[in-house]
Amino acid sequence: MLMTDISIIVRKMRVCAERAMAGHGIGFPEQQVLMLLKARGACNQESLAAELQIDKGSIARTVAKLEEKGLVAREVNPQNKREKLVSLQPAAEEVLRDMWALYQKLEGLMYEGLAPQQIQQTNRCLEHIASNLSRALEE
Repeated sequence: MLMTDISIIVRKMRVCAERAMAGHGIGFPEQQVLMLLKARGACNQESLAAELQIDKGSIARTVAKLEEKGLVAREVNPQNKREKLVSLQPAAEEVLRDMWALYQKLEGLMYEGLAPQQIQQTNRCLEHIASNLSRALEE
C-alpha cells in the first residue's frame, strides 16, 4: 500500500539522517530548518513553521537549539521591528556540506537498481500526488 511504503521510506531516511548527523548534534528537525534556510535565505519563524507544517512552539525550540550551536542567528527585521529573521551563520556551511553528501548517498541507496527513466517517473508521480494533496488541504 502506498501510504505504508511512503511512511517506511520517510522513517528510515529520518533515522539514517539523524544517525549520520549525530556527530554534529543535529537532529532531523534541525536539518530541515537548515535546509530550508539554505534554500530560501533569511525568514521569520512563522514562515519556517508554516513551510515545515509544525507549530510555532516547536519551531522556536528548534531555532533556539541551532542558535545555541552557532548555526543560525535571530535578528530584528529592519522592515518590521516586531519580527525577528532567522539566518544561517558561517558555521552552518560545514554542517550543510555534510548533510548534502549524506542525502546524496541516501538517494543513491534509495534508487539503487532503478533505471534513470524509472527514477524520473517515480519523482513525477510523487510530485503529482503531493500537489493533489496540497490542493485538497487548501479547499
